[in-house]
Amino acid sequence: MIKHPRPSPVIVLGDSSIMDDNGKHKRHGTILESIQRWLSRNGKSVVIVLASLTLSVFFIPPLKILLRHTEGHDSTPKQKIKMKQQPPSSLAIIPPCDKSPWKPNEDLRGKCPGDLKPFPTATTISECASTCCENDDCITWQFRSDTGCLQGKDVRLGMEKDGVSAWCSDHPPQRWQGQYLIPHKASAAHDKNNNNIVMTTEEIRSNGCNEETWNPNEQIGQCFGLGDVKAKASGSAVECMRACCADEKCGAWQYNQILGCFYSKGMHGCQGDDGDPVKFEPFVGRRKFMEGREYVDKKGKPWQMTLE
Repeated sequence: MIKHPRPSPVIVLGDSSIMDDNGKHKRHGTILESIQRWLSRNGKSVVIVLASLTLSVFFIPPLKILLRHTEGHDSTPKQKIKMKQQPPSSLAIIPPCDKSPWKPNEDLRGKCPGDLKPFPTATTISECASTCCENDDCITWQFRSDTGCLQGKDVRLGMEKDGVSAWCSDHPPQRWQGQYLIPHKASAAHDKNNNNIVMTTEEIRSNGCNEETWNPNEQIGQCFGLGDVKAKASGSAVECMRACCADEKCGAWQYNQILGCFYSKGMHGCQGDDGDPVKFEPFVGRRKFMEGREYVDKKGKPWQMTLE
């Protein structure tokens, strides 16, 4: 057998680094071509990443705002509780009274002390309004959860001075400061065992007119019978108290930061003495328009309540 000699290895002379670079250039081409090939292999991943970034910047923040807005209008239990706590005047639908229309642009949301009487068969605002409309003897009605339906004759409202003597406040119940300077169950003093301390009229007035012993929170609910506002004494509760004490005929005063100072020889119909928060909620109410009434103030000028 003839043995063929193994071929000798071929030794290529030259710059091996140049050969490698040339080889790479031949395999990969230019940088732009390499990027194109990489994109062709990983294009879907790039699209997904870019889409995610776009959504996070332009879509998710508005979506969060939309969700918050939607949550504010749904019917979750928390929202229902809040709606129940709103003043009934903001939710009430008052049925019209075609036979004797309600006086327009007003809501009897303030207290009508003693002039309206309970009408227990009407258990809702709508029933209270409808039954008053059907009854020719009913001119005015009010409703609140604690009092129920109240109905009665015509009333004056706010600053009106014409018409009947019965009167209603045009302001919703508010918290006040005030005190009796005459003997009254509210002005009774107590010892440490909560026993009544018998005090003379002079002692009651002396304590009430002393800034160290007075009790401006004795009457936190609105009282009635104090007359018109005393503008010159409406700067503060202390100022109101001093003005009342300076008048020997003054037996009671009240002050409200918005409405001012009121005082007279006495007051009555105080509300909210027991601290019940419902008594500081507004009423809902209407009155029929009465022919012959002018609805004017003490200067003879037309007066209309301001609805907030």
